[in-house]
Amino acid sequence: MAASQMEIVFYDVETTIPFKKGQGYAMLEFGAVVVDKIGLYEKECFSTLIKPTTDSAPITKRSIDCNGITDRMVQNAPSFKEVADQIFRIMDGRVWAGHNIIRFDNRRIVEEFKKIGRDPPKPKALIDTLPLLRRTFGSERAGNLKMATLGHHFGLGAERHRALEDTRMNIEVLQRCATVLFLEQHAEAAMQESAEDEKKALSEKEIVPGSLPEAMRDLRLKEKEEDGEGKKKKKEKAGGLEGGEEDGAKGKQKEPPAGDKAEESPFRRPLQEAMESKKQVWMTYEGGSSVPGVRPILPLRWDGSTRFVATCIRSGIEKCYRIDRVKDVVLQTYSSGEGQEK
Repeated sequence: MAASQMEIVFYDVETTIPFKKGQGYAMLEFGAVVVDKIGLYEKECFSTLIKPTTDSAPITKRSIDCNGITDRMVQNAPSFKEVADQIFRIMDGRVWAGHNIIRFDNRRIVEEFKKIGRDPPKPKALIDTLPLLRRTFGSERAGNLKMATLGHHFGLGAERHRALEDTRMNIEVLQRCATVLFLEQHAEAAMQESAEDEKKALSEKEIVPGSLPEAMRDLRLKEKEEDGEGKKKKKEKAGGLEGGEEDGAKGKQKEPPAGDKAEESPFRRPLQEAMESKKQVWMTYEGGSSVPGVRPILPLRWDGSTRFVATCIRSGIEKCYRIDRVKDVVLQTYSSGEGQEK
């Protein structure tokens, strides 16, 4: 019983259709699929045609039009009494699930077991997918929510009105309804979260897939250290200017013009080399409309002393960049004196 407590049995029955008052139904076919409650994968199935007893409602044209089951098809089929044990075994103690089973199928099961003088199987719980989908999926999506309507809505084809096929369609429909509801509830938040993750990734890495090689990162650090040492030495040489005059007019170094800033930029030389060799470089650039970070460019020419023109590899468009906004440049074939980056 422990195993069955974790399992759901989806089932469906096909019957005759009464054509006069007081006439009952006769079961013509039973079909069931046992699925795992957690994974919803099929673990077992059982299906059989059933020959109705002579005192049951006959198979009429209306009945045949509904499910296609004829007298000839059930002529050699077992009676309900002969398959009752198998039906009891697959149903008893499990969670019963199906479309409109509370109003129809469950009642037919009880009636057939009563006819043979036996107690019917008892469900652990019931899941009627018709009222469930009315409450959660809504008729505005798929009309009357009958199985035939749902089958067409999800592109599964027409309902065959055969027990096992309709049972499997019921499972497929339920899974697709759950998928639609899940996406409606979570897709917008998931897309927003993915966009934020992508933006964060672009700000930390270069635009193209993959990360910069470790050697390139080491080279960038080395160049920054060398640049810092150079600035320190220049400051020491200009030390005589500090504190020279009390009024400060001669004791403070004036802000160099923009042209001098360009000449002192540690990135002017690698950009110039890239222009001459027509090589792509990785540039860290702050400002502009793009997301800040490392981007691949192809430097082309200088536009005055503070700007240069380069082709943006991502867009293929020539753009003008300010050298004072360049924070890092790494050439693909730039020599640092100790080795060569590729």
